[in-house]
Amino acid sequence: MNGRTELPTANGQGVALLDEELRRLADHAVSLPPAQSSSQRAFDVILHGIMTGILPSGKRLKEIPLATALGFGRTPVREALMRLEADGFVKSEPRLGMVVSGNTIESLSEIYEVNEVLDGFSAQLAARYARPSDLTAMRAVLAELAVATEQHDIVRLRELNSRFHELIHIAARNNQLRRVLRHLLNLIRLSPVSAYAVPGRAEASLAEHHAILDAIAEGDEQRAAELASDHKRRDKEARLSQMTTSADYF
Repeated sequence: MNGRTELPTANGQGVALLDEELRRLADHAVSLPPAQSSSQRAFDVILHGIMTGILPSGKRLKEIPLATALGFGRTPVREALMRLEADGFVKSEPRLGMVVSGNTIESLSEIYEVNEVLDGFSAQLAARYARPSDLTAMRAVLAELAVATEQHDIVRLRELNSRFHELIHIAARNNQLRRVLRHLLNLIRLSPVSAYAVPGRAEASLAEHHAILDAIAEGDEQRAAELASDHKRRDKEARLSQMTTSADYF
């Protein structure tokens, strides 16, 4: 077994060798509903592969194998890669071409420095503008987080953590801020390590989430901002502690 799978090319002529990652990406592409355009669909599928780790940091993204896996021509794939590069999810490396981006300790620290400030501001605005429906949605996610915490399901914890913070960003009623925070959150998720891998972090994070929600529900803007910023700082410390134990980041 060499980890590669033969599949028909997009136009049905000949066969192309796809590695395991691209085979998994192809399986995901088949399950997605139609997008507005082939370029958008290619973007969605490749971004999903990056965010879920199907396409790991450093993975070479060649246009022809990607086009084969997704069943598109090279133009939609090229357009998708250009968008992903502009957003920081892929980068061009000499002699390699496009590869999946990753985080170093330094780059992740910089991202978190910005995220601490803006997440605090988002929570402040959420305390000012949150509607009852926003609070209901946040409480529902925290209930799911409690279950995932008890089961120590790290994959589920990461998904629900992202969802909880996205709900705060929605409640802030500021589309520009929400767009920036979504981008920062995705960049943080490029890291293969998780803050939840640190013993006790999942339980502490759940308590912090509840405190943030209480401050938002009470309309306490200053406390919501402080709690949200402190929460991101603790997440940074936990995640960086995981990265410093891996030689891959030095």
